[in-house]
Amino acid sequence: MSGAWRGAVGSRWLIGIAILFAVGAEPIAAQDTTAVRLDVTLAPDSASNGGRAPIIRTYNLLTDTPWLSMLRSGFPVRLHYRLEVWRSRSGWFDQIARAQDWDVVARHEPLLEQFTVTRLVGRNRVENRYATPGALAAALGLSYRIKVTPTQQGTYYYVGSLEVTTLSDSDLDELERFFRGELQAVPDSQISGTTVGRGARRLMLRLAGLPSLKLTGRSDRFEVR
Repeated sequence: MSGAWRGAVGSRWLIGIAILFAVGAEPIAAQDTTAVRLDVTLAPDSASNGGRAPIIRTYNLLTDTPWLSMLRSGFPVRLHYRLEVWRSRSGWFDQIARAQDWDVVARHEPLLEQFTVTRLVGRNRVENRYATPGALAAALGLSYRIKVTPTQQGTYYYVGSLEVTTLSDSDLDELERFFRGELQAVPDSQISGTTVGRGARRLMLRLAGLPSLKLTGRSDRFEVR
């Protein structure tokens, strides 16, 4: 099933973004707790016009959460990130100026007793393997510095979101074929059900206990001169 799953990921989730990965995880600040959260902060360095780059980071995703057990049970976990650049307008509603989306996919390889994390960066897939849950947690907690710094004059801030899910629609179809004993892949034309039907199956799986999670975070404001 892994070959077809890799193909589905490669065809669906290749997103044109520019991401600089932090070299290492930063020390957790004193105010941090074990709660899962998404932080959006401003890079300490600033451009000559006052522009600040955003840094987005997830904390404690595998701490007291069901995601590790879901991975060990054979369910791939998808982290879908979105970062929005917002411009403040006095006397008006704030306006979104730009947005970037990207994905991180984690899965467990039971035969190798290791975890695989695939990051979709531009048109390339960057894949890394980790031997322990601790190493996986550190990898999922890396900081991302995104190249979306605004250049026009104004007051700005960043809003980030993270949606964690266990399966994509194509994964659901493949899993259902596996449960039916259809080990060979079948053409899409032979898969019954519409988008509504797939949504209903997803809802049924959610009600059956498969988790999902959505986090948001917001940076401080900064001025571009």
